[in-house]
Amino acid sequence: MTENNGANYIPDRTINFNVTADEGNVFLGIGTVDMPEIQRMTDTLSGSGIAGEVETTIPGHFQSMETTINWSSLTREAFNLLKEGPVSLTLRLAQNEINASGDSNQVKAVRIHLRGLVKTSALGSAEVNAKTEQTTVVETTYLRVFINDEETLEIDKLNMIFKVGGTDQMGNVRKALGMN
Repeated sequence: MTENNGANYIPDRTINFNVTADEGNVFLGIGTVDMPEIQRMTDTLSGSGIAGEVETTIPGHFQSMETTINWSSLTREAFNLLKEGPVSLTLRLAQNEINASGDSNQVKAVRIHLRGLVKTSALGSAEVNAKTEQTTVVETTYLRVFINDEETLEIDKLNMIFKVGGTDQMGNVRKALGMN
């Protein structure tokens, strides 16, 4: 629960969302967006003095992250994402929070910036009175999340940046590598 001004707010659901490219054009016809899974890279630690094996995380390193855009129908915007080079997108979500004390609910603003390269574009299927369900899969190399304009998470794989709540988790690593 989120606490604001003495009220307890319970996260509820996404009221609505939109997706835009850097140029600012809103993509219409998107049914859903499957946001990336954040999974740390690990390695197995074993040896003298350890009773077995331990999966340890590699600081600031993450496995492949994919973002999937599920279109309701074939769109020009989906095909434009196939151009060579990186894509940069912004998702904006309006999320409802229920006030547990019974007063009015509130809307939480979530903004997600992501960059990457389009891996696949599946045209979906043609069926009478049905969505085509075209999909675009983006290999996500950059992810930045804001909740109510407060930076919550930043992962920039290509520049070795990993921040949680604005706190740099990789500063010492970049310093050791002479990158600061």
